[in-house]
Order: sequence, then structure tokens, then C-alpha cells
Amino acid sequence: MTRIKIFLCITGLFIFSSITAQELSKEERKVEIFSSEEKDNLQLWFNDEVKRMDLNEEEMSQYSSIIVYYVAKIARLDDKDKDYSPERFKKELNSLLARQDKDLEDLFTPEQFEIHKEIYGEFLRSAYRRWGITND
Repeated sequence: MTRIKIFLCITGLFIFSSITAQELSKEERKVEIFSSEEKDNLQLWFNDEVKRMDLNEEEMSQYSSIIVYYVAKIARLDDKDKDYSPERFKKELNSLLARQDKDLEDLFTPEQFEIHKEIYGEFLRSAYRRWGITND
């Protein structure tokens, strides 16, 4: 009985390892539209621009959380394993951006929200160029 269990475990491990070896690793699926240096520069620029919003510590913390959450989701939209058509990609992107805007509208004054839209719009224009899409 013990030999059968060991045999089944070993067989299961071989099957599992061959299945996972055929799948793309997380890094292989990931598409990077900005280099590491470009990301660093964008982050510095973004942080400098956000200062214009005059956020207190709590607002800045909430803003950062919301932005990081949605940027992470947006960054995964063009992963190779998604295989979205350009139309589907834009639909998913616009859906995430709309949800992000809703979350931020609840956090900001109208003036702060307009500054955010201006800053984030610049970032999105760069991303759109890299993705090869137009913002209709």
C-alpha cells in the first residue's frame, strides 16, 4: 500500500511539473511598456506633480493606495496570457479608469480631482503611445 502511495505521489509530481513547465511563467507573460529607467522618471515626475494637489497625509495615503491598485491592474491588461483584442483591451482599460475615477472623486475636492486628471492624463498619453492605441 505504501509503495502505491509513493508511486502515485511521484507520478502526480511528474504530471504537475510537465503541465506547469508548458505554461508561461509570470515573468514571461508580463509585457513591460516602460523600461526601468522610464518608470523611475515617471514616478519622480508624478510625485512632483502631485504636490500641486496639496494633499494631507491621510489623503496622500489613500490616493497612493488607489493609484497603485489600479496601475497594477492596468499593467496586467496586456499580459501575453490575456490575448485581448485591441477593442477588448481598450474596453477593459476604460472600465478600470472609470472605476478609478469614481474612487478618486469620492476622495478629492473638484479642484484636486481636476489636477489629478491633468497629471494622470499625461501619464496615460505616454502609455497609449506605447500600447499603440488612440484614446477615442
